[in-house]
Amino acid sequence: MPASDHEVQRQAHLWLQLHRDEAMAKAREMVEAMRKKGGKAGADTWLRIIVAISELGTPPTDARQ
Repeated sequence: MPASDHEVQRQAHLWLQLHRDEAMAKAREMVEAMRKKGGKAGADTWLRIIVAISELGTPPTDARQ
């Protein structure tokens, strides 16, 4: 069963929090890992997460000036 849009958005948000500037690159790594395992559905879900990440953008840093 494919991931819901809500699940994809939630994962994208969490991935951005966890990986910040590297979120997109790490998500691409997940696509490749899924493809190598033969997980087409998993790779498709990660591609949807990549789109969601690009729509959300990079979160601001917590740095104080």
